[in-house]
Amino acid sequence: MEKQTPTLLHQSMIYGLYLGLALVVYSLILYLASLSFNTSLNSLVYLFIAVGLFLSLKHYRDQINGGVLAFGSGMKLGILISIFAGFLSGVCSYVLFLMDPSLIDQVIQTQQEALLKQGMTEDQVVQMEEMMRKMTNPLIMVFSSIFSMALIGTILSLVVSAVLKKKPANPFEEAVKGVE
Repeated sequence: MEKQTPTLLHQSMIYGLYLGLALVVYSLILYLASLSFNTSLNSLVYLFIAVGLFLSLKHYRDQINGGVLAFGSGMKLGILISIFAGFLSGVCSYVLFLMDPSLIDQVIQTQQEALLKQGMTEDQVVQMEEMMRKMTNPLIMVFSSIFSMALIGTILSLVVSAVLKKKPANPFEEAVKGVE
């Protein structure tokens, strides 16, 4: 019986699970350390995603796909990984908001302060608060997480796929070298 190679979808689920778990653990660490609203530390999430995509695509290329990675396959894999990680991250964020409802108020207060610093009026900020409260719906939170991770994953996958792409060796070039 032949050994079956895992599909791109199967591998993206596995890598997405790893990346999603890493993001959830990092978020929990920030939450437990009361640093959830530290923008510098929250920016490190992008580094986690970039490193996670790089390691995943490199592993797929070298260990699963025989050292070959087409740019398009790298893009597909990176986007799918991001979508699965976004789903896991979104569900865990929703559970965290259920466990600590005061987090929603803290998020809204932080956003209000940022909007006021940008020069918005009090009335505009109040209108934005109403919209932000509607966005705390569980489905919207999960879909928002998936969409934002897919967008970030697409951008980062462009770079990572370009760096890691590797074409298969051309057997005809190898044969011609021996003839010369």
